[in-house]
Amino acid sequence: MTMRKLLSLCLVYLILSQSYLSAQNARVTGKVTDQDNAALPGVSILISGTSQGTVTDGEGNFVLNAPGDGTLVFSFIGYESQTVAINNRSSIEIKMIQESRSLGELVVVGYGTQKKTDVTGALSVVSTREFSQQPITRLDQVLQGRAAGVQVTQSNGAPGGDSRVRVRGANSVLGNNDPLYVIDGFVGANYNLLNPNDIESLQILKDAASTSIYGSRGANGVVIITTKKGTKGIKVTYEGQGSVSNVIKTFDILPAGEFAAIVNARAAATGSNPPFTEAQVADFQKNGGTDWQDLVYRRGSGQQHQVTVSGGNEKTSFLISGNYVNQKGIVQNSGFKRYVLRTNLNTQLNKNLSLRLNISGAKTGNHNTDGGGALIEALQWAPTTPAYGADGQPTFADPTGSVSRSPLDHLYDKSIDTDRMNINAIGGLTYQLPVTGLSLDLQYAINYLDAQNRNFNGKRLSNNNPNATRFSSGQVTLQNTNALNYNRTFGNHSINAVAVLETQQFTDKNFTATANGLRFPQLGYNNIGGNSAATVGSGFSKWTLLSLLGRVNYAFKDKYLLTAAIRRDGSSKFSEDNRNSIFPSVAIGWRLSEEEFIKNLNVFSNLKLRGSWGMTGSQAINPYATLSPYNSTQVGFNNTGVTAGVIQGNQGNKNLKWETTKQTDIGIEMEFLNGRLHVEADYFHKKTTDLLLNVALPNYAGGGTQTRNVGEIENKGFEFAIGGTPIEKGKFTWETNLNFSTLKNQVVSLGGLPRLGTGTGAGGGMSITNEFMLMPGQPLGSYWGLRYLGTFKPNEADIAAKQGRVPGDPHYQDVNGDNAITTDDFQIVGSAFPKLTGGWNNTFTYSAFTLNVFFQGAFGVDKLNYTRAGAMSGSGEARQFLLTEIRDYYRPGNEDSDIPAFTKTYQPFTQSSRFVENGSFVRLKNISLSYNVPSSVFKDKANIRVFASATNVLTITKYTGPDPESSNVGSNTDTAIGIDRGSYPNAKVYTVGLTVGF
Repeated sequence: MTMRKLLSLCLVYLILSQSYLSAQNARVTGKVTDQDNAALPGVSILISGTSQGTVTDGEGNFVLNAPGDGTLVFSFIGYESQTVAINNRSSIEIKMIQESRSLGELVVVGYGTQKKTDVTGALSVVSTREFSQQPITRLDQVLQGRAAGVQVTQSNGAPGGDSRVRVRGANSVLGNNDPLYVIDGFVGANYNLLNPNDIESLQILKDAASTSIYGSRGANGVVIITTKKGTKGIKVTYEGQGSVSNVIKTFDILPAGEFAAIVNARAAATGSNPPFTEAQVADFQKNGGTDWQDLVYRRGSGQQHQVTVSGGNEKTSFLISGNYVNQKGIVQNSGFKRYVLRTNLNTQLNKNLSLRLNISGAKTGNHNTDGGGALIEALQWAPTTPAYGADGQPTFADPTGSVSRSPLDHLYDKSIDTDRMNINAIGGLTYQLPVTGLSLDLQYAINYLDAQNRNFNGKRLSNNNPNATRFSSGQVTLQNTNALNYNRTFGNHSINAVAVLETQQFTDKNFTATANGLRFPQLGYNNIGGNSAATVGSGFSKWTLLSLLGRVNYAFKDKYLLTAAIRRDGSSKFSEDNRNSIFPSVAIGWRLSEEEFIKNLNVFSNLKLRGSWGMTGSQAINPYATLSPYNSTQVGFNNTGVTAGVIQGNQGNKNLKWETTKQTDIGIEMEFLNGRLHVEADYFHKKTTDLLLNVALPNYAGGGTQTRNVGEIENKGFEFAIGGTPIEKGKFTWETNLNFSTLKNQVVSLGGLPRLGTGTGAGGGMSITNEFMLMPGQPLGSYWGLRYLGTFKPNEADIAAKQGRVPGDPHYQDVNGDNAITTDDFQIVGSAFPKLTGGWNNTFTYSAFTLNVFFQGAFGVDKLNYTRAGAMSGSGEARQFLLTEIRDYYRPGNEDSDIPAFTKTYQPFTQSSRFVENGSFVRLKNISLSYNVPSSVFKDKANIRVFASATNVLTITKYTGPDPESSNVGSNTDTAIGIDRGSYPNAKVYTVGLTVGF
């Protein structure tokens, strides 16, 4: 029997079972109102112990079939749930009581839970309500714009592309500044392999008082995720959606005829022969030419399907979910697929012992999602060059524009495939010890990741040297967590404490093979044995972590709060003398709303002041950085050919120790109108010392670099969040959440070095030195280039002549006054770190309709637009000007222009402030409309929701590229970010879908 038939039979069985049960039931009608007797639409009504139920209509009325001796459970967001016995009644009227939004809300913190009002640290909660109305496929989309102090930049807009997530800035130069992800207690989980539809709760720990419990791994913030569990009764849910997508915008390119005329005008000005005849120019003006952007971009498409089956009884619950995503990108021949399967099981073995088991598997595949060459060459190949030759093959060389390969070859003569297979299993036991309030929790986890990277360049793209690379890696992470929890209340005193012993071990084994001169290129990377030259390599690494930690939460009269925590980490990455480090924290809170003088004001339902201080750390080095390695090499010896050998690599440093981040936080939380309005504000200051940097060694000391603890980095800023339910009347409800945060990031010290250059490789052929510079007093991600002053004007002819230039040539600031523009004139010309980020989420509900509108923005950020620079340099790889802005070039009668003239002395520098643009933006990230079909339409057998949404439909920005978010640099570094050179842009996405629950 096929799987499809089996699923169909199961579905039929469930429906028939429901029909049989319904036959034994009686008709029950009723109405649900609020405290003001206004009708409440959309209230969920469930027959206790079953999956049968309904929702109220626009007038608050409901109809369902239920047993006379049964019980109904009424629940609605913002109101207290009610359980009502039917007692053979045929009509029931219920008045729902509004609950305080957060006073009893439990949130997940490190190794435990707390009431939100008792939390003394800075913590943001992202409710599933905030993104449930949107077509989310990845966790970074959930985080973006929804929590103050959390900056999410979707730097790669490709399906399955990379995103940069930062909590309160960046602390490290060598280390990864991504937050720590904890999923169902597994520390260091891969969020890319999580299905967001499986999320039950999500919290972001931001200050040291919250994150120090994770010690050496919490310096960048912690994202804690708990996945969904089964509930009583059987429930089957299907969600499906389909989408189409388009590029947000493209560059304005000269029409072929105008391009040819400008090329000829430039040739005449510089004394060259015109490349085009007058007849050719006229023909291009009449018939047009090639739109390379149109050939590179396409209309993308996508689909997502999910089936969830959950159920249980008083002792055992289960949830099984399967998710499938298939997306075709807006760039030709690019796409992404993901398969996720999850099983969560929880059971109460007896009154003292419970068991949980979570198993998940995920497989992802990316194909040609790098963007890169095709998007670059689309803005460098001339519109006068035909896309295909007489032989039907793509044109091999551009006689006018670029000297590189055709955009079509970059699309179709290469394959970049990245596959990931991840299996995660977490098992745990919780035992209630004989001592009141004392429990022991034991958890074991294993995570296996198989990574496969396969790259191929064909004959055309490689200039007749077809080549391929295959990389394989197997990574195993083992974790054991043993926690002793104590939770008691003694009169006015409340204590919640935890003590933990945790171990973690990571092992990586990898293999690489690269082959050139493939004899059978038609087989791509699948047969690299036949080659003219090949190299192979393999690697192994392993590290372990042993941690002891403890935390005590104390509350007096539920208004004076104290939290103290300490963690001791021991890492195998460091030598024995520096292996262990201790990370303490302390936080206090004062709930003024529990004081009589505040209660008497009748203003606040919650008012809390809190402050915290703590230390976290980072082991931002490779597992063997304390050792001096030897590297394999090949050298010529006595003219007898190449001989394999070994040479000493970079020198190790046995004195390396942990980076340490100290953080102070002061915050206030306020709630009004019984929780309908809440406000939260924080000031934070972080300082990282013993910064790990690679310091250059002189040749007499062996050369190369050595990792050392030098330097300091500082992050500070304000966070503000306000939200609530401004309108809640009758059928209409408006819920809103607004947040924004400021950030000032700067390098305080580099251990005596005046500056340290970093690069990306993205600016090959355009940068003449490092594109970024670390300097005390400047933020990470500071652009290094020349200051562009416009063009030399007629009254500056003497100054221009001293540099060998004439009016109309580019004018750069001569910092040292030597009348020569060199790297000595480079300076900081911008910063890729935004100074302000924010998000605004709104949900409007009227009867069965729900409208969601979500805005997101970043301000005070610069971007180095190398894509535009290449199309406007008229030199090097791109020999001509392609953008329409060249129409305003400097010439007689247009001397005010800052676009350089066509001269023999023209010398451009693309690494300059001319191409550093304002990357600030406000974006309508999502707008969606959904409708809940009345369950009475399907005789209370099913709940159906249909929706339509649009993503990235409106972007307000001064940035001239397709997307102000996209970048060529991934999330692994913060010293070199923000460059856009053919980066894969985000897309406008239009989605329709439905959710069906049985």
